[in-house]
Amino acid sequence: MDQQGKQEEEEEDIVCLDESFFINDNYQLTTFTFGSEVIQLLCLQSASTDFDLTGQLVWPGATLLNDYLSKNNEMLKGCSVIELGSGVGVTGILCSRFCHKVVLT
Repeated sequence: MDQQGKQEEEEEDIVCLDESFFINDNYQLTTFTFGSEVIQLLCLQSASTDFDLTGQLVWPGATLLNDYLSKNNEMLKGCSVIELGSGVGVTGILCSRFCHKVVLT
C-alpha cells in the first residue's frame, strides 16, 4: 500500500468526540441559605465527580463550615480571610459578608 493510501485509511479511523463527553457542563443554579445569608451559585449537583471537576461542586464539609460561620459571624468581623482552593467559592462568598477582606484562590 502506498503512503497516501495508508494515510487515508488512518484518517478514516479517527473519531472525534464532543467535549461534553469528557466534561460535565450540567450546571444548575443552586440556592444556599446559611442563617440569614442567601447565596446563589451555578454548580454541579453530583455527589461524586472526576478529580479534575472537584472544584465545581459544593462539598458537604463546606456546608457544615458555612452553617458554623453564619452562626458565629461575629468572630469574622474585621478579619482578613484567604480561602485556598476555593472551588465554587461558597465559603469565601459567605465570609465576604462579614470580613474586612477576602481572597479566593
